[in-house]
Amino acid sequence: MKFFIKKESFFLKKFIQTLNQEKIPLEIIDTKGNKYSTAPHGIKHKIFIKDQKFFNALICPDAFSLGEAYVKGYFDISGSIKELYELVCDKLLNTDQRKSIVTFFSSFFVKAKKKEKENIEYHYNVSSDFYRLFLGKTMGYTCGYYTSERATMDDAQNEKMDIICRKLRLKKGDKLLDIGCGWGNFAVYAAKHYGVNVSGITLSSKQKKYAENWIEKEGLSHKINIKILNYRDLGSQIFDKISCVGMSEHVGKSNMSVFFKTVYNSLKKGGLFMQHTITTNNRRKKGFENSFMDKYMFPGGELMLEQDLLDLASSSGFELLNAENFRTHYVRTLNDWILMMERHKDKLQQIVSDNIYRIYHVFFIGSLISFKTKEISLFQNLFYKTDCDNNSTEIFLSPYAKNETRIV
Repeated sequence: MKFFIKKESFFLKKFIQTLNQEKIPLEIIDTKGNKYSTAPHGIKHKIFIKDQKFFNALICPDAFSLGEAYVKGYFDISGSIKELYELVCDKLLNTDQRKSIVTFFSSFFVKAKKKEKENIEYHYNVSSDFYRLFLGKTMGYTCGYYTSERATMDDAQNEKMDIICRKLRLKKGDKLLDIGCGWGNFAVYAAKHYGVNVSGITLSSKQKKYAENWIEKEGLSHKINIKILNYRDLGSQIFDKISCVGMSEHVGKSNMSVFFKTVYNSLKKGGLFMQHTITTNNRRKKGFENSFMDKYMFPGGELMLEQDLLDLASSSGFELLNAENFRTHYVRTLNDWILMMERHKDKLQQIVSDNIYRIYHVFFIGSLISFKTKEISLFQNLFYKTDCDNNSTEIFLSPYAKNETRIV
């Protein structure tokens, strides 16, 4: 017992020394009520240690160990968690952890399609009521586009969907494939406002059910069809336009070439493909992963460099028409989600456990900081399946051209 007390004391002192060196004002209260301060004044945040297991996180403190300790309720924080995260993220919250040997070798034996369905259902088969409380009525679970400081979260999501519709040059009667259609928000928007016929695919049974109810309420059942289907199984059907809004982060680097080739083969010659995706600006070292994201939030998820995505798309036959970075719009989006989560905390915790609430809350905070510090970005990539028989300039348009009238 004495050994454990000494061990806890040693790692706590080491942790406090690090906070002192980095000039991070913080007060820590241990399980016995003892207080440790890293500054004589100006302290806005306190850590309350609730369980002795917290000290295991201090052996090698990083985003995974401290994030897991928070999720499991081993400590609580008074003051703004977001502000504290910003204070310590550069110093303590390294997100690169070495993959375990089990994780490394299991990747060679797992069946990709089966694992992808399990991964999607892990995240998205949480009650839709939970998501609606912080995503709002649009159920937009990707970056919005804020046209002004006064724009609301719903405004931003609707604006984002309209941007995608316009970039795809959607017109009445077009056959649109929406890969990873989520709860059906973009499918409904595109069918309702642009008169297209939408085929939406998802791997989440709860999302499919929610989407179909929404579609029926809107009276759009004749325009939209939602299926449980892996993109690999699209078959021979050809579409005029294809969208993938916030799903390709789940594909993974090793599968991205197959993904682009599948999309290319499912698109008509002269068709357009919109990929709306989070990218990383840092190349992760081989054999490392973001353990917190992989274990708790997005199992199997992987972010890629924008240039790597463009190279794979090009090698699949696509021609890039336009790429836009909406990084700061995602900062604003995540801030809105966090505020909504905090506002509806009691209601959310009636739907899910405190652990689940903490996972989403701290993950959104970490993601916001990553966008803010340019660690990650959000790109909209518009690709063209080249039609060499058509040399018209209709597809190659600039939104900045003063006299351009052909943009919807």
